[in-house]
Amino acid sequence: MKNSLRQMRFALQSFLMRLMYGRNGFDNMARACYGVSMILLVVNIFAGSVIIYFLWVGLFAYSMFRSFSRNIPKRYAENQKYLQMTRGVRNRGEVLKLNMQSGSTSRYYLCSDCGQKIRVPKGKGKIEIRCPKCGNRFIKKT
Repeated sequence: MKNSLRQMRFALQSFLMRLMYGRNGFDNMARACYGVSMILLVVNIFAGSVIIYFLWVGLFAYSMFRSFSRNIPKRYAENQKYLQMTRGVRNRGEVLKLNMQSGSTSRYYLCSDCGQKIRVPKGKGKIEIRCPKCGNRFIKKT
């Protein structure tokens, strides 16, 4: 029984590998569209709106289109543009995550000029922080 499940899993895995060969796959933009479409699906379960339903179907279809597309250079350019547009939001999210993970030892800040993440020791009061990348100076409370 165990061996037949392994064989089925291997057959499914190899089928999916052959299917996705030469295709774009799930890049960051496709993941974001898929995530928003799943949120819209949950919202539509409670709201029952036709507009939300069509938004959900459209975003889900677009994420699948991006994943199965064979025009990799065009999808890559679109993904790079998306990453560039969402850089600030993603950096702030990473800083929040780092601040939660570091606990009581350090604090992370973003440089206002270049967006560099800077780690400083926690509990030092108000200090002047100098960005190592661009040299910008700013005062923050640790």
